[in-house]
Amino acid sequence: MPTLDQCVTPDLRPPLLRHSVMELGRAVMEMGSTTLLAPLFKTLPQGDGHTIMTLPGFMGADGSTSQLRRFLARRGYRAVPWGLGRNAADVRSRNLDDFLAHRIATEHAIAARVEQEYRASGGKVTLVGWSLGGLYAVALAHRYPRWIRQVITLGTPFGDPRGTALYSVMGRGYDNDAPEDALQRGVSHTYRGGKLCVPVLALFSETDGIVGAGIAQCQGDPDYVTHVAVLASHVGFPFNPVVFAVIANHLVAPHARWAICRSELLGPLVKVVSPTEPH
Repeated sequence: MPTLDQCVTPDLRPPLLRHSVMELGRAVMEMGSTTLLAPLFKTLPQGDGHTIMTLPGFMGADGSTSQLRRFLARRGYRAVPWGLGRNAADVRSRNLDDFLAHRIATEHAIAARVEQEYRASGGKVTLVGWSLGGLYAVALAHRYPRWIRQVITLGTPFGDPRGTALYSVMGRGYDNDAPEDALQRGVSHTYRGGKLCVPVLALFSETDGIVGAGIAQCQGDPDYVTHVAVLASHVGFPFNPVVFAVIANHLVAPHARWAICRSELLGPLVKVVSPTEPH
């Protein structure tokens, strides 16, 4: 398990202002570009029917991940929502420890849903978590590998929250400036509860307007973590056809995947990044 010092990433640069300002416009373009890559989707490997649960980002509900679930269903998977309402809508945190307590309670609720799906289907469940949802997914992978097949995260802020564009705004709701130990507790919580033995695909974007690239890489066991940089906005992750293609390609066994990074169409938009490679 990573130590506290290892988990709190030293690169706290927030996203570039131009990326933050362009977030909504880029997301709209991503939502509308799916039809352009429809021919590509037909070449993607077909799924095996196992259950995939989507976990929305901060203040997102199941509607925000519905397009992704429809795509996964068309590829042959049983795609289900998390069914827990709007993510963190009822949190009333005065400090980071309050938010962590809410997060732990949410993870317990998700775990109950995952166990239910596991017992109903008789097979392990894949978790696809967007942003904050990705933190839940990786935390659960450490604790419940018996129920979880793999984890895919989309634009998840794994490191110190000061590396996000929203921290300065959200921090105004706290009584005081967050102490270092509270920041460390929040970040290291993701990796506690057991040894990681579930594959994790962490997708991030170097042009993300919400989450800085310096905190966007998962610090779990590198033997199980793969990082892929894609061209996407933060808001657009669950609508982006390039993201969809990378997900579908990674859900199947390695021998059934095609070399997505060597694709003439997608190669310039996708880059595999090792856990220690700067970005």
